[in-house]
Amino acid sequence: MDHFILQAFNRELTTKGDIKTARKEGRIPAVVYGGGISPKNIFIPASEYIKVQKNLTESTIITLDIEGTKIDAFVKEHQKSAVAKDLLHIDFLAVQAGKKIHAHVPLHLVGTPKSVLEGGILEHLAHEIEIECDPSILPEKIDIDVAGLEINHPIHIRDIPVEKGMRVLTNPETVVAIVKYAKHEEAAPAAAAPEAVAAAAEGAPAAKAE
Repeated sequence: MDHFILQAFNRELTTKGDIKTARKEGRIPAVVYGGGISPKNIFIPASEYIKVQKNLTESTIITLDIEGTKIDAFVKEHQKSAVAKDLLHIDFLAVQAGKKIHAHVPLHLVGTPKSVLEGGILEHLAHEIEIECDPSILPEKIDIDVAGLEINHPIHIRDIPVEKGMRVLTNPETVVAIVKYAKHEEAAPAAAAPEAVAAAAEGAPAAKAE
């Protein structure tokens, strides 16, 4: 997996005017906290952050290089402008090596079940799993091979293999994926008997069958 390193700079001036000027200059105000450190106000270069943003998940650990001081952290929250959707502020949650964390890891289905090629419908019901582990082994996502999935044979959380040292916190009975039969449209009503069609055309009632 890719490991992202972002250059960051200490942010000592925090007035609204200073922050507004910084945004115009392409710097995003941010804060990093947690992980046993004192909260730090920082700036992130907008151009660098935008490059990696689309590849980030809730469990992606980023290394912030704050003028030589390196801190591993998650993106906790984004604040965007209501109209232009520009990034206004980023909250980073620092992680501490050797201290276990809780994280939601995306579940990614891989492959196409034969049962889908035969007309079934694949339903992806659970899109993430919550786990507890050391930050050093936290995955950004978990791939699940569904190529062999048969009709009405669901994959549960309990069926997902995880690395040693990871503890699954999500209910093991949660269904992740299942293939179901497609719902066929109701058959069209049977065509009217020729006698009824002829009678209707003549304005006479249709003859009843003996």
